[in-house]
Amino acid sequence: MARLLLQGGAMAFFLVVGRLHPRVRGVGLLNRDLVWNLLNGVLLFILVAPLVGWVSGHAQLGLVSMDWLSQGWAQALGAFIVVDLARYALHVAGHRVPFLWSFHRVHHSAEFLDSTTGLRMHMVDFLQLSALPIVLFGVVLDTSQFVPWALPVALSVGVVFDGFQHANLRMDSRTMPFRIWNLLLNNPHFHSWHHTRDGHLCDGNYGNTLLIWDRIFGTEVTQAEPPALYGIAGQQRLRNDPWSWLWLREMPTVADGTGASDGAGMDAADGSEA
Repeated sequence: MARLLLQGGAMAFFLVVGRLHPRVRGVGLLNRDLVWNLLNGVLLFILVAPLVGWVSGHAQLGLVSMDWLSQGWAQALGAFIVVDLARYALHVAGHRVPFLWSFHRVHHSAEFLDSTTGLRMHMVDFLQLSALPIVLFGVVLDTSQFVPWALPVALSVGVVFDGFQHANLRMDSRTMPFRIWNLLLNNPHFHSWHHTRDGHLCDGNYGNTLLIWDRIFGTEVTQAEPPALYGIAGQQRLRNDPWSWLWLREMPTVADGTGASDGAGMDAADGSEA
């Protein structure tokens, strides 16, 4: 429950901040994408969360001892770094492995980004992200001796950054203090280039919280100004509703081979509201 409240609070906060200093102007606060994102998040939680909770309670192997981390702050920091690197690797796989991309493109079908866009995902993506901490901290690493707050704190950082990185918030990484922030931590400008419609030309910026993984592994594609367009181009475009995301229903194609818009994905861009 605490994690749900944190996620909801983060999304609400960054929605408000995005209204005050938006990257894309003329967007209605209550738009169709926001409604569909929230509905999709609720449905995923209702359908999958009970299974994830049951597996989490029974996956307690702990193959690698972590007893050498005795201080609570070190446990939280170590767990955060491990899960953040693992999320980076999983995210890369979601783009580079065709089978995984077929599901991950649901998230990239968003043609407008706000703090709720992180809820726009396929059930397969949700299961992967939910399984990651279970595998890391229940199966691989023995965290049974961690202080009770270490893992919740480590995982909560990513929850907040998920809302922050997708926010419709203008941050110029060339100016202070954002220039310093952009040295280490993810932000809406950095992540906007992960969602560019030209992703087939500059596919990168996979980090969830720390930017160092993209810089270490050479996957940063950030440019000075935000992308002009977001979403997916061509025949991979999906219809814009949760039912279509679940069943991967693609947009009908027109004569030139591009996906014809049903108008839903553009509601946010033209400022109309649901």
